[in-house]
Amino acid sequence: MVNYTCFLFLWSSVCTSFFIHVRKPGVVHKPSAIAMVKHNYPFSKKYYETYLKRLNSKNITIQTDEIMGNEDIYKVDDDTAPLRNGTFAPIPGISIIITNKNSMSDPFADFYNTETHDDPNEPEDDYFNQKRTRKKKSENFEVITKSPYNFKNIGGYDSIKKELDQCVDILKNHTKYARFNVRIPKGIIFEGPPGNGKTLLAKSLAGEAGCGFIAVSGSEFQEKYVGVGASRIREMFQLAKKNIPCIIFIDEIDALGRSRGKDAEASSAERDNTLNELLVALDGFKPNTGIFVVGATNRADLLDPALIRPGRIDKRIYIGNPDEKTRREIIKIHSVGKPRSEEITDDDLVELTAGFSCAQIENILNEAMLNALRNGREVFLHEDVETVFNKMLVGWQPNEHDFTQNIIDHIAIHEMGHVVVGLLSKNHAKVKKVVINLSAPTSPGYTVFDSPKSTIFTRESLFEHLMILLAGRIAEEVFFGISVTTGAMSDFEEAFRLANKMIVYYGMGEHVLYPNGSEKYKEMIDNDIIKIIEDAYEYAKFIIQNSKEFISKGADLLKTDKTISAEQLVEMLEETHKTVFPSHKYEGN
Repeated sequence: MVNYTCFLFLWSSVCTSFFIHVRKPGVVHKPSAIAMVKHNYPFSKKYYETYLKRLNSKNITIQTDEIMGNEDIYKVDDDTAPLRNGTFAPIPGISIIITNKNSMSDPFADFYNTETHDDPNEPEDDYFNQKRTRKKKSENFEVITKSPYNFKNIGGYDSIKKELDQCVDILKNHTKYARFNVRIPKGIIFEGPPGNGKTLLAKSLAGEAGCGFIAVSGSEFQEKYVGVGASRIREMFQLAKKNIPCIIFIDEIDALGRSRGKDAEASSAERDNTLNELLVALDGFKPNTGIFVVGATNRADLLDPALIRPGRIDKRIYIGNPDEKTRREIIKIHSVGKPRSEEITDDDLVELTAGFSCAQIENILNEAMLNALRNGREVFLHEDVETVFNKMLVGWQPNEHDFTQNIIDHIAIHEMGHVVVGLLSKNHAKVKKVVINLSAPTSPGYTVFDSPKSTIFTRESLFEHLMILLAGRIAEEVFFGISVTTGAMSDFEEAFRLANKMIVYYGMGEHVLYPNGSEKYKEMIDNDIIKIIEDAYEYAKFIIQNSKEFISKGADLLKTDKTISAEQLVEMLEETHKTVFPSHKYEGN
């Protein structure tokens, strides 16, 4: 039997008589057609054992391939370990590497990387004298190292940014807080209606902190295969640990963190196992200091209590619709590059967009500019803004409704009934305008009120709102008798829901509380609901019967102009009511 070890030694001796190209550490060599490179790379003890076994194998093909270097002998095992003396020994032998003469690619590019590790305690590579690179990507996730946003890109929300400033400081200077025996927060939940910048705030948090950012969706962890969701949670946190400090952003976290089932069958469901893995990753036996989890959801009420408890998700921030100051900043940001008429001021847009989300404000400006360009203008006007506003409010269809003149008369009288009761109500939100829009799919006529500035209402304001809802049908009855339309259907539905809440939930009936365990109390609830609706009906009817001139005049103007502003309505009301109520002076809302 031939001694292949001796053969390898002889083969090495013969090759040394030829030109040998030795690759030096850190030096980039030009590729040649044929280059003989001496192996001088660090390999583990396990590699040498496997190498000798293949050399002494009884399979001639394996021996030949190993001797001639046809196998992938450059692959380094993950468990690479130094030899006994703490250094790496060179591998004996010479292999032949054939490269493309015209190519500038480096066959050794996989062995080194110029990207440096941020951790000063990370050991350097002994052969290339360069620091090992961090792993920025796994099979399913990727670390974003540079976020294009920071807090300067976000208009308004100063109180929220002030709260997030400390989170940034914790990520940058976590050692400063360790001296005061405080626990480092591990996560935060952004909750609130859609379109208010929850995702943008998370991106700006990563940009402000200048750390790695892993962005995922809660639905990415939901698979039909058992164990896939939990394994992806482990993979994501392992990648984050290699890039500390790191922010993990989970959008729509309710898809992942929904409350677990109560029964025994649901407790073993795949979704519950995935959530269990997330809970352990956030606060288990193994510490994960340096990883900050940010979640965003529109349905925080669906989240599991174990997920949002202190120690896992420490902070919860509600991001609601923007206030006046924030709306002004958002309008300034999104007005850049969109020329508008001088008659449209920031104050007008701020007032117009009250109650709108950030996304809706941006959409109004964008669509107004598009509408102007569609009509051959390079500056958008007030009419462009109104057109877009009406489309967002009640929708739009390409063809107008083909109503008869009698139906249009009913619509005008109906809307003026809402208007007159709204104008004479002192505790209700102000009337902004009344519109007839035959291009609206379901609401050819509507009255617009200011958005409420508070979420707490008095009984007077709710009662006046009930009057306004009923006033449209009452106006039709006063002017047309029994010839009424179906236009009050949605008004009646909302009026009944409001009256039911006032009696049952708000305690605004004859009794504060109404037990609903017996038929007797159900009858009492029904009687009180009927009574409060009848009272609102009588008050609204009295106002409308004494405002016929104003309603008739306003309906004629509405059919002609299609839109009447609040200023015009107030002026007409003062003129007509001086005659009807000589002692009454209109004081506004």
